[in-house]
Amino acid sequence: MPGEKGIYSDNGENSRWVKWKMAGKLFKPKLLRRKRIHRILEGIFQVPLFLLLSSIGYGKTTAVKDFLSSHKNLRFAWLSLASGENDEMWLWQKFCQSLTDINPKLAKRLAEYGFPQTTVDLERILGLIKNMLAERTVIVIDDYHENRSELMDRLLTFFARAAVDNLHIVLISRALPEIPVEELALKGLCIELSQDSFEFNEEETGELFAQNGFMLTPEELDRLHKKTDGWVAAIYLALLKYAEDKRIEDLKDVTRLMKTAVYDKFNRETQDILLKLSLLDSFTLDGAIFVTENQRAGKLIHEIAANNCFLRYDNKNRVYTIHAILKAMLLDLFVVSDLDKSGLLNRCGDWFARHDQRIEAVALYHRSENYAKILDIFELPGSSELLYQAPRIIRGAFEDMDKELKISRPLAYLTYIYACLTLEDGTEGARLFYEAKAVYEADGKLPNRDRILGEIALIESFLQFNDAPLMNEYHKKAFTLFGGGSSRISSSEEIFTFGSPHTLYLYHKQSGGLLSLVETIERNVDYYTHVSNGCGTSFEHVARAEFCLETGDLKQAELSADKAIFKAKTKNQSSLVICGILCRARLAVLNGDFRSAFALLETLREEAETSGNPVLLNSVDIATGYIYGTVGRLESIPRWLKEGDLSCCNLFYQGMGINYIVIGRAAVLRRSYAELEIIVETMREIYRPNNHIFGLIFAGIYDAIAKKHLYGTKKAADALLPAFKLARADGIVTPFAECMPELEPILKEMQNGPEGEWVCKAIQLAEGFLQGLEKIAPKNKTEPLTQRETQVLNLLGEGFKRKEIATKLYMSQNTVRRHLQNVYDKLGVNNKTLAIKKAKELNFLS
Repeated sequence: MPGEKGIYSDNGENSRWVKWKMAGKLFKPKLLRRKRIHRILEGIFQVPLFLLLSSIGYGKTTAVKDFLSSHKNLRFAWLSLASGENDEMWLWQKFCQSLTDINPKLAKRLAEYGFPQTTVDLERILGLIKNMLAERTVIVIDDYHENRSELMDRLLTFFARAAVDNLHIVLISRALPEIPVEELALKGLCIELSQDSFEFNEEETGELFAQNGFMLTPEELDRLHKKTDGWVAAIYLALLKYAEDKRIEDLKDVTRLMKTAVYDKFNRETQDILLKLSLLDSFTLDGAIFVTENQRAGKLIHEIAANNCFLRYDNKNRVYTIHAILKAMLLDLFVVSDLDKSGLLNRCGDWFARHDQRIEAVALYHRSENYAKILDIFELPGSSELLYQAPRIIRGAFEDMDKELKISRPLAYLTYIYACLTLEDGTEGARLFYEAKAVYEADGKLPNRDRILGEIALIESFLQFNDAPLMNEYHKKAFTLFGGGSSRISSSEEIFTFGSPHTLYLYHKQSGGLLSLVETIERNVDYYTHVSNGCGTSFEHVARAEFCLETGDLKQAELSADKAIFKAKTKNQSSLVICGILCRARLAVLNGDFRSAFALLETLREEAETSGNPVLLNSVDIATGYIYGTVGRLESIPRWLKEGDLSCCNLFYQGMGINYIVIGRAAVLRRSYAELEIIVETMREIYRPNNHIFGLIFAGIYDAIAKKHLYGTKKAADALLPAFKLARADGIVTPFAECMPELEPILKEMQNGPEGEWVCKAIQLAEGFLQGLEKIAPKNKTEPLTQRETQVLNLLGEGFKRKEIATKLYMSQNTVRRHLQNVYDKLGVNNKTLAIKKAKELNFLS
């Protein structure tokens, strides 16, 4: 429009250069689509990992984007790393976010699971990807040289070695990553594309200039090639300069050339906009307007992108990005500019905060030292999760924050402390908590004093772990201080059981006090569930079910377990649902109904997979290992428990230790009795400090089993006596009944002693269980699969989901589930991978 400003300078001599026109139009260089590069990039689909390695300015990113975009219907995700990316938790969240457009369900499941840190985590993530990735998918990680996480390197190496069908990962980097590229390449799992592949040869350089209307002489072409050595960015900048003055200049200082050939051609307003936007990795037009506080910024950015190859619009993600060379130059200019740097960083943080992108906002507020706004974010509901999502970013911000400022914002600071205590470092969290508590309790003029002291009481209850009566007192105190209200920090989404599939294991510490403990829980649990916004709902029924189960009242245990499961589901308390289902599975085993027990384990697995939480998945592994260990199926115990690999354990510290009950049982089944004695020593070291009575009972049982085989029945009976005393004080019999195949000869020797009545009860309780074992014992030959079972297993192996199998075979999903459970029972396995493997070994599948 007449009188409207554009993006270019229109002052004096400079205007001649900028407004050089070809055929009456503003010169915009045409990018050369090099077929040679496209042919090389076809290798992406031949290997699980494809590495593009070169210095800045060789067109790696542009080449890959153009190549992938040229394949219609190809699903690809793009993640660009920020400078110095060292927070793998946050990196994982961004990785998952990049998958949202192409596979939202997978992205959600992976994000919920969190960054895989253990071998078990990696295998579970791999299983999710295999099950949910039906189409060819490419994941590109750009600027991978910015990665500082060894765990990320390990993750990508694992994916490459796994060679997942349909998954291809592309790394674009300026430096060789800490990944065994040579080893992977030798195995045909990786292709490395080096810098010389991207360099323009003389023919391509001439073609680029000719495509833009310039026929270089052989001498010019030779001189240009010698000056650039095929460097793509330098050649494009040379094209811009050649369009102005028809000269091949000295191209050694590409930053200077970028400034003179590109940046200096923009008017002051446009330069100011670009300088401000250089702080962002990418931006929308609305974001550009907000950050620059210039209503014309959106239009000017759009115009630049239309006429300049150094600012591009990413149509897939609907954002604009500045080329790395231009961005580097802009950041250099930004440092020496007179712009309000702190104010601009703060403005960028405001943009992300407005769009509820809290991690990005915290990082920018930290850089601008606007700690008050970080505390504003931590006063929002759900902000305690931020420490889990990006621990290094959040921890760094709070460590640099002035102590008085933190203390002056009690709700925000207590939210951070609560997250430290429950998600990160319990010791450091406790130190910060007691320090803050002393200040707040001493401040008689503290605003919202009752509210803050109520939050303190609730947080302090976690520091009294393993003392349920004392915890209850803190919950009552919090309830009173909240005036019958609830916490603004605690959430119903927290894992109430800390990953233990047995709640009384956590809290029973006083011999003879088990019933009293359960009654205390029943009287007082409502205080906690109320102040914590529903967390712990149905704990009273779980506790009663576990008590009845352990003391042999199976009928009441079943009723209470059913109540527990139903009530827990009303508030999505998956951890307590798991406890209730384990109770039901143990009851089924005691009644000799192993098939029902295994079906319940399948339900249990589905419950955990729905949540996607690794702590809950490990909780299910422990429950699964317990049941299969009880019925003697060593091969079905999860590998990390069978092998005692505790590096794979992902439980909160309060729940640690219960896994040893399964580890010990696996050693019994392996008949590794010397090892079992060592496991018993470790169990006692773990259980004695908090006096975990259930743990100590199992340690005594395993000690007796080991000694029976190593030293004889008399030594075994002596070893069992301490466990007897602990168990008898509370009427606990079920752990002994569940170990009856090993304990029976020991118990029969003790039957005529002072413990006779109690021993008879344990033996009687085990009758149904022992009958169930007898039924499966003669089945040395595996029962063949029916035609329907074979069809279901075949389809499962081909990657079909249960819903798809049901549709294909004209049956309900419940019928599919029943067929699969029959398959698992017949083959003696507990998952589809083992079922397919064993069925092939037995020639049940082709």
